[in-house]
Amino acid sequence: MTIPEQYQPFVDDIHGMIRLSEADFETFRRHRGFFERNGGALVEAIAGVLDGHAPSREVFDEGRGDLESLKRRLGQWIGRVLDARDTPEFWRSQFVIAIEHIGRRIPNRQMVGLATRVREVLLPMMLEQEGPEAGLDLFLAFQRLLDSIVALTTTLVDEGQRRCLLEATGFTPMLADNLQSMVFKKIRRELMPPG
Repeated sequence: MTIPEQYQPFVDDIHGMIRLSEADFETFRRHRGFFERNGGALVEAIAGVLDGHAPSREVFDEGRGDLESLKRRLGQWIGRVLDARDTPEFWRSQFVIAIEHIGRRIPNRQMVGLATRVREVLLPMMLEQEGPEAGLDLFLAFQRLLDSIVALTTTLVDEGQRRCLLEATGFTPMLADNLQSMVFKKIRRELMPPG
């Protein structure tokens, strides 16, 4: 199964910048035992971060998801990562995860923040259990995976907003770019100190 042509540049860009590769998936397979031993604790830690952060908690309080099904999906995702390869099928599945986050209206800042908090949990666990060198290799591979998924999701948010603007208004891409530039100039003025 291939990735639709218009989305392939996003994956290519992630490969070029973040450099998630088949070697990272080999690292996950090599350390399968770590994830099998710690998958449940990792899922609980992620759920705890979300539950303890009021704006993230609102997603669940407003019915845009529930914590128990999220824990189940996270556990399944970890299991699939252990058997994944750097293939179009893997990337297609990550696009689906991105769309799920967008559909639940999870802000990008919360995704970025959660990825940071996951790293804080993972680094000491990986170093302690896998040793300094292997633990760091595993951590860096998992970091590239997290960053790739966050990058893919934020890219789809940008792409979706652009398409909404073009389709809802009939603007040309150049007109949309000019309007966006005007809006960002306004935001910049709001954020810059007077004078």
